[in-house]
Amino acid sequence: MKKVFFGIFLMVIMVSLKAQPRAIGVRTGSNLEASYQHDMGGSTYIQADLGLQFWGFGVQLTATHNWIFATPNWTSKGKWEWFGGLGAGAGFSWGRGSYYYVNGYGYVDSDYSYMGRYGFVGVVGNVGLSYTFWFPLQLSVDYRPLFGVRFGNFYKTTYRNGIRSVRESHALFHGSGLYDFAISARYSF
Repeated sequence: MKKVFFGIFLMVIMVSLKAQPRAIGVRTGSNLEASYQHDMGGSTYIQADLGLQFWGFGVQLTATHNWIFATPNWTSKGKWEWFGGLGAGAGFSWGRGSYYYVNGYGYVDSDYSYMGRYGFVGVVGNVGLSYTFWFPLQLSVDYRPLFGVRFGNFYKTTYRNGIRSVRESHALFHGSGLYDFAISARYSF
């Protein structure tokens, strides 16, 4: 019986050693995120990023399943990898307001727009290039657009020649998710 338990114990140790993360670190660009990569075997891995949005005053979580589709031999030390992947993303923003003048001569023609608190969800793509040094450091550059929808209250008040008009929306295309270029630094296991 002791041999069976010892055998199961060794198998659990071996599986947990194989299931170690690929890398953990920081991803920064239009967001500041903690980044985690987990090896799925072969040339695939899962990447999860959680962080703050600079453009929307909020938080965002994304998860992608990535494939390494090329490993060029550009250097004698280290390892280059071209990768791409698909996944999902979601987040929440505390909103922001803006006020600007159309003609620059006082308050006659002016616009006021406000995005209230809103959530967003969508599909994420990911493509990039990474370099893992001969010591445990990985640097990467990637583009990760989020194609999705915003849900919340959005107001646009327009003043034209003293007449006020208000537009209100509850669902919009999440256009700012398309501009997510980033540089990452990770400790590679």
